[in-house]
Amino acid sequence: MSITSYLRGLLEFTLYREFFRALAKETRFAIVQLLRSGPHHVGQIGEKLGFQQSRVSHNLACLLNCGFVLSEWQGKNKVYRLNPDMDEILTGIEEHLAQYAPALDSCGVLKAESKPIVIVRTTPSQLPRSQRRRILKSKKR
Repeated sequence: MSITSYLRGLLEFTLYREFFRALAKETRFAIVQLLRSGPHHVGQIGEKLGFQQSRVSHNLACLLNCGFVLSEWQGKNKVYRLNPDMDEILTGIEEHLAQYAPALDSCGVLKAESKPIVIVRTTPSQLPRSQRRRILKSKKR
């Protein structure tokens, strides 16, 4: 594999990751789904989804930057609508999800990756003697 093809693959991975990361936040996903039903201004989006206007505006900025959403001024309101290309993409994803939902749900690898990591704090008496000495020395300083 040449360095050029490796870098191209890395770039493609990064773009895919960012595409799905933009949709992975629940607020942005909810906004996109609402905009599939038609254009809305910030106040309407916040009202229908139960989000504060600042939260809606922040997430719309991301969706605009990523090209998922388009906007235009209508009088005093900026109206947002889903990029038509996105509706086709989302429909394709939904068809895949409908077909592979059982497989996704039963994937052991995904389940293992989603388990929370637990950090257990230990008391100095539970540490090896050498580490206890270091902790005690650092506290005296």
